[in-house]
Amino acid sequence: MALTEKLKLSEKIGYGLGDAAFNFVWMTFIYFQIFFYTDVFGISAAAIGTMLLVTRVWDTVNDPIMGMLADRTNTRWGKFRPYLLFGAIPLGIAATLAFTTPNMSPENRLIYAYVTYFLVGMVYTALNIPYSSMMSVMTNDPKERASLSSWRFVGAYGAGILVLHFTFDLVERFGQGDQALGFQRTMALYGCVLAAMLMVTFATTKERIKPVNSGHKSFWKELKILISTGPFLVLFIVGIFSLSFVAMRNGITMHYFKYFLNDEASAKWFLVGGSICNLIGAGATNWLTRYWDKKNVYIVLAFINAIMMGSIYLIGANNLPLLYVIHFASSLLSGPTIPIVFAMYADIVDYQEANKGVRTSGLVFAGASFSQKMGWTVGGAATGFLLAFFGYEPNVEQSESAITGIQWMFTLVPGALAVFGALAMYWYRLDEKAMNDIQSALDVRKAEST
Repeated sequence: MALTEKLKLSEKIGYGLGDAAFNFVWMTFIYFQIFFYTDVFGISAAAIGTMLLVTRVWDTVNDPIMGMLADRTNTRWGKFRPYLLFGAIPLGIAATLAFTTPNMSPENRLIYAYVTYFLVGMVYTALNIPYSSMMSVMTNDPKERASLSSWRFVGAYGAGILVLHFTFDLVERFGQGDQALGFQRTMALYGCVLAAMLMVTFATTKERIKPVNSGHKSFWKELKILISTGPFLVLFIVGIFSLSFVAMRNGITMHYFKYFLNDEASAKWFLVGGSICNLIGAGATNWLTRYWDKKNVYIVLAFINAIMMGSIYLIGANNLPLLYVIHFASSLLSGPTIPIVFAMYADIVDYQEANKGVRTSGLVFAGASFSQKMGWTVGGAATGFLLAFFGYEPNVEQSESAITGIQWMFTLVPGALAVFGALAMYWYRLDEKAMNDIQSALDVRKAEST
């Protein structure tokens, strides 16, 4: 495929629908998981933090194995697309089970939470790593990849808006006062939507890029190559900070509105408005990276976001209109950051092929997935542990200590995470000139091999 060949709009939209599908699960967990487990399911904040950490240990093995399996998959549909076809329905079922509250003792209910959360993580990994890897084989043009990543996260944030706007209304409608039943039926509906959208992604996308050398090294050699790739390690760290920021900020929002602002009903519009701004920001990713290098865009946006988090802390509950304005501006600036990081991961696949002699799209994006889930876990677990540390008790008037902790987790701690992510990104070295040189070298090598 020539470097200048462009992807059709229909294919970009189809790819974007894939991440929209995943985010009917992902965003529901990000925004409502901790609230569901503490205030509906009935387990302690400390137990949630422990569960999130323990269930992620398996991902240190599961993610790279899944990446290598995807790299070694060869079917008439390609390497990565078949996983979407056959895994969509199981993911919807697993997510529904995770939002089901069984009639069990508290001890058995906690075991059930572990099992179902673990199951969702397993099935999600089996689909999301191949899906993410598709970006590296759909096009080899860095700008087209940035465009593809932009469409992907427009789909993700679009699904997030729907999740935020409709979830509590659906919970109320389906549950008729029973939140446990309402959450179960709502996730069942989301699971059906997820499955249908992933089928569309499968049908509208195409894998084009073939490696110069299609052979594979051993599991351990490929893993050693990955963890010795400097740009990958930088993005891995950046990804943890980025998703920790998202997980903590969004995971504590319901508590912030319910207990600090005493206005739980307004949280919905606060979150929906923020997600709309995220979507607009993600849509602007292609425009931003057309004029400025991806690395510099990320660093500037992350630092500005940190300043805005500090501003919200200073405002507190004294000026709610200004709080909304700053939140929406922060969400707009956050929109491009994650699409930029995932476009960079696709570039790393080419970097490895040019410099290491191996093309492991699945393994690279397995690392991306693990970084993403680690960020989700660190942010979520830290939220649970900090709530417990500050003395949070669900559905009662909170102590001054708990209110202070909720306020910090909504503002200052996410701000610090944004700064750490920007500092880590400083060490990333694959700028636009480096990627153009890599693509030229790969083009020459492919021409010589034909």
